[in-house]
Amino acid sequence: MPDSAPTILAIDPFHGGSHRVFMQQVRKHSRFDWHVMTDKPVHWKWRTSHSPVSMSNSAQAWIEKHGQPDMVFCTDMLDLAAWAGLMRHSLSAGVPIVAYFHESQFTYPTSPDARVDLHYAYRNLLTALAAGQCWFNSAFHRDTFLRESDRLLAQMPDGRGDYDLEAVASKCRVIYPGFEPPPGDDLPASRTSDDGPIRIGWVSRWEHDKRPDRLVSLCQELQSRGIPFRLVLLGNRPVREPETLRCIRMSYGHYIEHDGFAETSRAYWSMLAKMDVVLSTADHEFFGIAICEAVWAGAVPVLPDRLSYPELFPDACLYSTVDQAADLISRLTSVGFRQSKQAALRRQVERLQARRTVAELDEAIGRVIRSAVDDA
Repeated sequence: MPDSAPTILAIDPFHGGSHRVFMQQVRKHSRFDWHVMTDKPVHWKWRTSHSPVSMSNSAQAWIEKHGQPDMVFCTDMLDLAAWAGLMRHSLSAGVPIVAYFHESQFTYPTSPDARVDLHYAYRNLLTALAAGQCWFNSAFHRDTFLRESDRLLAQMPDGRGDYDLEAVASKCRVIYPGFEPPPGDDLPASRTSDDGPIRIGWVSRWEHDKRPDRLVSLCQELQSRGIPFRLVLLGNRPVREPETLRCIRMSYGHYIEHDGFAETSRAYWSMLAKMDVVLSTADHEFFGIAICEAVWAGAVPVLPDRLSYPELFPDACLYSTVDQAADLISRLTSVGFRQSKQAALRRQVERLQARRTVAELDEAIGRVIRSAVDDA
């Protein structure tokens, strides 16, 4: 390794949500010198299509000014195969490229008013083929990607043998994105220790893949059982207010203690600290940064027994049906039972703090750069 910190040229065409949070954490904790090129987190299909051109223009200008980077690190929203083709006269062939997959389009649930379009999933596959290394934010995501890539190719009219999925699998590894605790771990002491109604928190986006309709069903089930509860509703909301949110406000408005996006980090952590339980009803989740944050703040997770959750949390926190979720919440109405779980769960997510996951990322990057130098 050179004495100065190796330079990483990072390309994140859809710089919002978990992508933005991840990159902020990396730049804060990494020992490497990161130069991050980003674009707006809107119109994702156009961003994916347009990014090879816009990001190659930016990267070429950067290389002309600063010279070759030691490594390129791109997210899954970059069509890497197209970008690499446009960079063939600017980027040295010896510079390694790592693709980090926050999500992929193979298994993203289709909204009721949309049709299945495998074109973008195929682009994800081409990115994996073009990258020197493919890093995923969970084992569930990696395994799903490889399985669904094979299924996609089986649907093609010919050419299946042209795609070496074993080679793709050999360059895959899992590096969790992690989460950032509040500064100094300064958690607001908002949670009470009385036997009042249990506070159920929602931290997911209010979109179809997170299945907020199941939250409605859970509220109905808890009400039918006579279990007192309150709701703390966070999560990004689309411009067009979802019908499920209107339904919850109409039917359970008097149960809601907070309803809205937290405008500051302090307000966000304050709301997390009020939660006794953090609930997910998702059909689509490749990691779950917000769930980890809520658990760190003291909430007990109640999560589907699939997706990325089983590799992160114990079976006792998982359910398969709304009835089972209600059973878990019913047991958690006991303050003593909740408190017996909280400390162990906090230790469970401690390993997922960004300072630890970025240290693992740095170690992997160091190996990639050393290997590239040895091969030069």
